Amino acid sequence: MLRRPRFLAVLVASSWFALPACKPGDDSLSTAAIELIPAEIQGIYGRAPTDAPGMVVTASGLELPQMKLTIHAGKMEGSTVRVERATLKWDKLDAKTCNGTISRQGDRLLMTLYDSENAEAKCESTLDAAWSRWESLDELPSMIQGRYGALLIEAKGMRLDLDWAHAQFQATTIRELPGSNDERAELLIADAKIIDEDADGVTHEFECSGTMTLADGRLTTDFWVPARLVPQPGSERAQDPEVQAQHSANEQACDNWDGSAAKWVTSLERLPKQTIASGPLSLSISAEQVVLDSPDLRCEQALWRTESVDASGGWSGHGRAGGERMTLAKAAPTRVSDDCKLKLRIWCEAQEGGDRAAIDAESEPDEHVAACMDFTEHGLCPAAITVRAISDVRYKVNVDPPTFNAIACVDPTGEFSLGDKN
Repeated sequence: MLRRPRFLAVLVASSWFALPACKPGDDSLSTAAIELIPAEIQGIYGRAPTDAPGMVVTASGLELPQMKLTIHAGKMEGSTVRVERATLKWDKLDAKTCNGTISRQGDRLLMTLYDSENAEAKCESTLDAAWSRWESLDELPSMIQGRYGALLIEAKGMRLDLDWAHAQFQATTIRELPGSNDERAELLIADAKIIDEDADGVTHEFECSGTMTLADGRLTTDFWVPARLVPQPGSERAQDPEVQAQHSANEQACDNWDGSAAKWVTSLERLPKQTIASGPLSLSISAEQVVLDSPDLRCEQALWRTESVDASGGWSGHGRAGGERMTLAKAAPTRVSDDCKLKLRIWCEAQEGGDRAAIDAESEPDEHVAACMDFTEHGLCPAAITVRAISDVRYKVNVDPPTFNAIACVDPTGEFSLGDKN
């Protein structure tokens, strides 16, 4: 009976001497990282798209652009990571020791981390937020790829599909955000390169981050300069005129890709399956291109969009014609006859205030008229053609813009029918 107190005293003494080894900051504790976080929790997370490139959760901790949390001791409790000791370090700040839990619920990362020196204080306020999982993608989803006016979105980025404009957007780091499903796409473009060619043919490169959202067939984009490229306000670098100019140019380049547009689709279901013609003028339609052909003018243009439209103002050139409207790619004519060029000159002379009756076809046009002719010829092909069936084999055709009919290299106002040219 007398020996038991001595035995308890030894146990208490042993425990007392062991306690200092568990205090935070003790040099005797291991500083090595341990791989504790399971694969299903690891990944990239963010609170908002502006957090790009996001927080990376690795097997041994968390990483932000200027912060790192490294786990030194802990264990798994079911699907929850019990962090018994971890070091949190911000650039240029002293490290602190933290403990708590990390788990995942659906798309959310749940973190409850405390300062080991103060049990009532959170480890870091930045981590005390709703962090959502961002899934990495190798390319833009197929549902977002396609045409939005002159904007063409492909697997690795987007570009302006115009022969006179050269601008490309290359998406290098793509994340799928929560909210994406079979009918909706929510994307973060964490890193992208813009390659832009100015009017002098000089190529410029910029970097952007931003979001792309496709919902109900409509695309909305918002891009900005990545935070890592923004000069720190008040810093010496931020006062440098050259840095300011570069940042302003980068900001403008990113803003140029902001916008909202409906996705364009094509269907040949309600359009003639064979060539239709009115006198020497014919119209052929395929999924790849639309060809308007005559001895005086030939236009070969990609088919960008089809839509059924109601008549508004009839077929007189005012308002909009009803039928199946085809929006066409901009392209220069592949054939322009001398007669067509004369009509171009007559139209341009009138635009410059000249007298049509006084035009000498044998003389050279003056500088302004010649410039008008070159510019107008380049854009002479239709922007859109509307086809309305009036029977199984007969059609009416309306061509936009109105200047096409005003110049009148060809006459599309007659009745078209199936078959070869008359």
